[in-house]
Amino acid sequence: MSLIDTASAMPERVVDNAFFGLDPTKSGSAMFKGTRERRHLAKGETAASLIERGARTLGDRLNLNFETDVDLILTNVSLPDSCFMGCGASVSRVLGAKPKFILDLHNSGCVSFVYMLAVAQELMASGAVKSALLCCAQTAAGRVFAHEENRVRPQSAVPGDGCGVGYIVANDSSPIRAVVQRSFGEYADDMIGVTDDNAEYWEPHRQALHIDFTESKIATVVSRGNKLVPEMVREACKLADLPISKIDVLVTNQPNVNFLRNWREALLLPAEKQVQTFEEHGNMFGAAIPVCIERGRQTGRINAGHTVALGGFSHAGDYAAAAIWQPS
Repeated sequence: MSLIDTASAMPERVVDNAFFGLDPTKSGSAMFKGTRERRHLAKGETAASLIERGARTLGDRLNLNFETDVDLILTNVSLPDSCFMGCGASVSRVLGAKPKFILDLHNSGCVSFVYMLAVAQELMASGAVKSALLCCAQTAAGRVFAHEENRVRPQSAVPGDGCGVGYIVANDSSPIRAVVQRSFGEYADDMIGVTDDNAEYWEPHRQALHIDFTESKIATVVSRGNKLVPEMVREACKLADLPISKIDVLVTNQPNVNFLRNWREALLLPAEKQVQTFEEHGNMFGAAIPVCIERGRQTGRINAGHTVALGGFSHAGDYAAAAIWQPS
């Protein structure tokens, strides 16, 4: 299986720190520091429209015919456009694609891109598909965290909206040498959306939905995250028969600057071997990895022959994954 390339699409609206009435660099929690600006989805913009833009950029770059060159569409959207459905069918329609399978993955969050690699790998190994479009869209920043009741919360300054799309094929031209993924059900309910009036998210409520981050939960998530991601990268390296020292580039999800630094240092990698856009884009959830891959290739930091480690974890640690990729 080969990851051929990725492309991004960003909302036009750029939001700086003044929007939140606070300076996130001075937040009391290390979880919510380090952003300078981020993008917010505007009213009328959708995950499907972002994915279409990213896919068309990628299609033009690779000369793809979406009707014949895409057997599988996988999507992950942090806040879906519809309360009942994912957007995969809509993406297929606007692109004119005729895939054999469309799977809207509502799990795996911030590490969904690597999780999708694992899903696609199984389908390709079975012979069911030969090509796939992997689509990750983060849409919660402008829809939830920008709400006037939420802006004052330190957590709201960190998320940024955006989309990353990748194209993979069943050959070894730009190979994924290893993919590992794990689920940790014991952590599944440690991060939830709540309202201050205690309404369920589907019930009518007068106050804005936000993420339940208490100090004890933050400490727990930090501890898990610091451990999970290096462990998964090491496991992927072992599967690929690759020493950690041979990693040329590290690309992960980007929850905050502390995680980015801690993961890099745990793997004994220098800063110049890490590609991230946190200060510019904030925490883009699942979109961060494909967006940063594109940035790395555009800036010459990811080149043909490099060994690239992809990794991350989601939510409060309920999913973690890593992959080793050698781009052409």
